[in-house]
Amino acid sequence: MKQFFWLTVLLGLLAACTATSKQTESVVPGEVEDVAQIAAQTVDEQTLADETTAPEPISAQVPTAQTAPAAATKPATTSPAKTAAAATPAAPTVAASAAPETPAQNTQEPSRVSLARQQQPLAFPVPDAAQFKGEELISLSGRQISPLAYRPFSNAVQTAPWRGEQLKFGVYYSFVKAGTAYIKNRGLVEFDGRQAYLVQTSAFSAAAIDTVFKVRDINYSWIDATDFYSIGYCQSLREGNYKRDEWVIFDYPNQSYYGEIKKKGEAREISGSVTQQVLDILSALYYVRTRPLEPGTQVVFDILNREEQYPLVVNVLRRETVKTSAGKFKTIVVEPQFRGEGIFVSKGKSLQVWLTDDAYKMPVKMKTEVFIGSVSAELLEYKRN
Repeated sequence: MKQFFWLTVLLGLLAACTATSKQTESVVPGEVEDVAQIAAQTVDEQTLADETTAPEPISAQVPTAQTAPAAATKPATTSPAKTAAAATPAAPTVAASAAPETPAQNTQEPSRVSLARQQQPLAFPVPDAAQFKGEELISLSGRQISPLAYRPFSNAVQTAPWRGEQLKFGVYYSFVKAGTAYIKNRGLVEFDGRQAYLVQTSAFSAAAIDTVFKVRDINYSWIDATDFYSIGYCQSLREGNYKRDEWVIFDYPNQSYYGEIKKKGEAREISGSVTQQVLDILSALYYVRTRPLEPGTQVVFDILNREEQYPLVVNVLRRETVKTSAGKFKTIVVEPQFRGEGIFVSKGKSLQVWLTDDAYKMPVKMKTEVFIGSVSAELLEYKRN
């Protein structure tokens, strides 16, 4: 397990359960960097009218608003053997001689991945923009990015608690500054007639660590703007010599999903069945933020990640006041747990997330134990447009 894969874990709430990387852990101690300037903006404590009602639980019913990509019609072919058998015996010798054969038509239907690529409305993904002073942006050159990233942003009104939200975190290995990470609400896009939030995380190793184990990870999640289930996700990891690109689109009307994985060489297509609305790693954090959270209660849902679907229970533990570089916050602490064997159960590890105890439920701190020590993320700055 690579230490820096936990950057994605912390920002996505639950990822490490299915991590399969075989690279060894590598961290170089270094000086703890100064934290960024605290944002002048403070949390707006007012509970907005449209945030007081939590959305209904994820339904097992298949939504009807989405439509599957249209499949190409299979072209008809004529067998040369049947054509020869149909010739009349009285035909002139010249007519009986074989005419040049037409090359056989390719009867293979284009895959859903190919169709999705053909239907990309933009030539390039909408570029990211820096939201914080000194923020580094990740180039998408050479990365296998989801077709959903090629959709233009919508002017529809945002109503979710995270509207306009931009977060900057310091990521620490024990007490050493290991890197910086960002969680952004990029805005709304439209897919198959539905509005979806594009949420993005990006993670960067610190300069002192770049020379031995450079990390530049970027993740996307498209979250249905009404029911908050996942429409699709994209993971693009660059960690040392390890590279992995994966994207998935959920085709709920056909109870299936499809996408691509690329590690080395050519990308391979993936597909499978999904019988209910599910969440991906990142959208799970945002779904939890829409739920009423009281100590002693649980939030239960299904995750699909890396071709595996599994249930997850998020326990609501306690209320606690915490202080970070971004300010002092009243929070509620949650902890994801598998119902069966998993890394959090079998190895005694746990991941805890501190969410503000208000209408926003903004993540301000995350912490997990690793093989040696711990990895944590603390909010440095935040913005709400």
